[in-house]
Amino acid sequence: MGAMTPFWETGRPLWARVRNSLLVAAALTGAMSAGVLVAPYRWAIVPASVVIIVVVAVLYYAFMLTRGPSPVMMFYAAVLGTYFGADPTVGWQMVGVTAFAALLTSVLLLVPLLFAPRGPEERAVAAARRAVADYRLTEAGSQPARLSRNAAYQAVNGARLTLHSAWPATRGQHHQALASDLMATNRALAETVLDRLGADAPATADPGIGATPGRPGWRYLLGHALRGNSVEWFTAWRMGLAAGIAGVISLAVGIGHPYWAILTATIVINQWMDRVTATRRAAHRTIGTLLGVGVVWGVFSLHPGPWWTVAAVVVCMIGQYLLFPLNYALALVAITPMALLAVGPSGGAGVAAITADRFTDTFIGAATAVVVTWGTSWAFPRRLVRSQSARAAAAISAVRRTTSEGASFAPEGRRARVELQYELIHHLSVLDRAVADDPRLADLAPAEHELADQGYAVLGQAWQNHPAGQAA
Repeated sequence: MGAMTPFWETGRPLWARVRNSLLVAAALTGAMSAGVLVAPYRWAIVPASVVIIVVVAVLYYAFMLTRGPSPVMMFYAAVLGTYFGADPTVGWQMVGVTAFAALLTSVLLLVPLLFAPRGPEERAVAAARRAVADYRLTEAGSQPARLSRNAAYQAVNGARLTLHSAWPATRGQHHQALASDLMATNRALAETVLDRLGADAPATADPGIGATPGRPGWRYLLGHALRGNSVEWFTAWRMGLAAGIAGVISLAVGIGHPYWAILTATIVINQWMDRVTATRRAAHRTIGTLLGVGVVWGVFSLHPGPWWTVAAVVVCMIGQYLLFPLNYALALVAITPMALLAVGPSGGAGVAAITADRFTDTFIGAATAVVVTWGTSWAFPRRLVRSQSARAAAAISAVRRTTSEGASFAPEGRRARVELQYELIHHLSVLDRAVADDPRLADLAPAEHELADQGYAVLGQAWQNHPAGQAA
């Protein structure tokens, strides 16, 4: 479990990698410890798992602003802890193994940065430059232009977060050169936005005016996630609902432990995806698990010793990384034996019971996730779009107000621009996912695109520090 730490480290600078690795190692170990503590109380396994899933999902989707894995790994650690914790000795041994593996992996993750210590920052700034260049090549007013503009703002903001996270190594000449490069890229983005609006070019008197906004405060992010019709809260409670139903059904039909039904339900539904995609994902998981069970039978038929079992797990772990980009079902052919070979010996059951339970739980979890997805996808997408639209409109009004008061670059004005950029980055993403889930919502697109255009215009005008340019 601890070896999964690399999933969280994509594109992070050295010191951010150190801090984040320690945080992830502590979180994985803590989640598995919670599972082990709950394990003796069989009645509490399902409700405790649901609480952990909802809390972790909200926190993940609220604060994970850069690229990272889904929150499933934390669920996996907690729910797996309830399985191993059936034997407290084994359970706490696995907690120790998880902590050691996470820390060892964290150290190994630092090795590539010995050869390119500024590599993550350089790649982030280069990606921002390419995204802005792509946007400048699009035709003004077209849908590709809107999508490219959103991607450009995301890339610029992502690069700003990457540079900021390099602290305390943020004072050297190389870092300052990258920051200047990003500033020029952001200026080019603002120029393009203003030019397509027929507005004046950005003013040059204050080179700090156009500084990329960065990250909203934690109170804003948490408040955004916990509002009734946020995508974060919708995703979290829907996962909790699916996990709870799957766990109860698994117990009701007599499965030895509901952990895999709970995990399957949350894995299928851990993101807001449309009904067809979720159904396809559930089918892939079920078919892949069935094929993976066959692999497990083949391995057990060879009666492998402990070291051969470890070798098989490692091979399966590598195989899942190679197969996942190709096909989800194929990846499950490797994931299933990896999981069963790892936990099978602790369950004390034969291969027939282990594989039968695994497939049955997979079917229960996948079917539950599909039912919950279809049952919640009729009314909620429209609510999510309306809620996000209201948030974006309020953020636009806040920036306009600070501009009219001459406070665009005072702390209040900068904070307003941070929040507006955050809302705009989410805005079209929410609309696109809602339309994919419910095509009837396509009629909302023109108004939402116009609102996004207004928001980006306000951000572009932030570069105009002269009085005439302050008007929104």
